[in-house]
Amino acid sequence: MEKTSQLFTPMELGSLRTDGPIPLYHQLYQLLKRHILSGSLAQGAKLPTEAELSSGFGVSRVTAKRVMDMLAADGLIKRQRGKGSHVVFESSASEVEAPLVGMLERLASMSRTTKVRVLHIEKRLPPRNLVDDLRMPEGEPVHYVTRVRSSEDAVPFAYYESWTRGIARGFTARNIERRTRFDIMAENGHAITRIEQYLSASAATPLVAEQLQLVPGDPVLTLVRHSFDDSGDAVDLLNCQYHPERFHYRMNLSMDDYAG
Repeated sequence: MEKTSQLFTPMELGSLRTDGPIPLYHQLYQLLKRHILSGSLAQGAKLPTEAELSSGFGVSRVTAKRVMDMLAADGLIKRQRGKGSHVVFESSASEVEAPLVGMLERLASMSRTTKVRVLHIEKRLPPRNLVDDLRMPEGEPVHYVTRVRSSEDAVPFAYYESWTRGIARGFTARNIERRTRFDIMAENGHAITRIEQYLSASAATPLVAEQLQLVPGDPVLTLVRHSFDDSGDAVDLLNCQYHPERFHYRMNLSMDDYAG
């Protein structure tokens, strides 16, 4: 299996557009840069070769080489003949602890006051990087879903891509559009007790831009969420892209636990 299909999702591999104003090399550069800055391509990770990038993303070798040269010039990767290209940038995102109960209540409230439209749903094998993220056995299929969330007056503000494991029943497009996914997970024996979230900014891919009524390359708020059940198992990985003018992420923090 090519390294690109191990590191990137099918949505990402098919996200480059030739019919938009953003050059192919810049679209691919932004995609790889986003993975490096967010830490999903961590320090020391080996990147695909120019040939693998060319084949996986459907671009020319010249385009792939230009992208890798740009990443090297930015100090994000190091290229060595015979050894390949490796990430040298170290993500240093800080962590903030926040209560889970209030967050789940807000998510449930948002689901009641907004609308979800499922674009695609299937059960499939995840890419290699998600196998590692979810710490799951090789060859275990998961539910892959893409969807758009809109306000009550049908204005889209969020694009979601999710990978969920261990679901035997109830994970249908109709249920996902009518209920919270956490409830469906709980009914399948996965009560979510811990969540890890990573926030960053990125450029909208043509696919996301089309769904959120943006121009490709416009800034979007990106949130990656890992959800763990009461056994400590990672059950769900969610990648969210938010329209910056239609969604604001607010967190209320208390000084009660501050010890000076």
